[in-house]
Amino acid sequence: MEDDTTLIHGFLNGDIHCFNELIRKHESWVHVMVNQIVKHREDSEDIAQDVFVKVYFSLKKFRFESEFKTWLYRIVINRINNYFRKQKLLSWFGYELYEDITPEASESNNESDKLFSLASQLPATQRNIVLLRIYQDLPFKAIGKILSISENSAKVSFHKAKQNLRQYWEQSNEQEI
Repeated sequence: MEDDTTLIHGFLNGDIHCFNELIRKHESWVHVMVNQIVKHREDSEDIAQDVFVKVYFSLKKFRFESEFKTWLYRIVINRINNYFRKQKLLSWFGYELYEDITPEASESNNESDKLFSLASQLPATQRNIVLLRIYQDLPFKAIGKILSISENSAKVSFHKAKQNLRQYWEQSNEQEI
């Protein structure tokens, strides 16, 4: 299997097979990540497809200053944030697309589903850091590169996110009583 840089150069030189190989190499983790965050299969598939369409049309702008995977993470995060912004906007106008966060989360009493649901209520930067750190198991240095913040800012935001999640958790437990 060729490395990402070789595949990108091949695609930029007109070899569509290089792009297809690049997608095959990364599509699995992109689909898993989007599905873990969005928790709605059809929307997850649409977002993942949108990510790769964006990659197709933007690859000529890739500057090789970072790893391709870091650049791809950024596109995935942006597309997921766009999805949640759209959901929030639609809910302001009275469209209830999901119960709570998703049907799966509302039907499940599983604590990890509850925690994920609470994480979706965090401010965008904190949510992104939590999702990349916990669900993708990325180090803070990589998270900083993906989100264009310093490693230290990622750590501080992660700490604030944990504090907020603790508070959300306690509030949700009080509401259940």
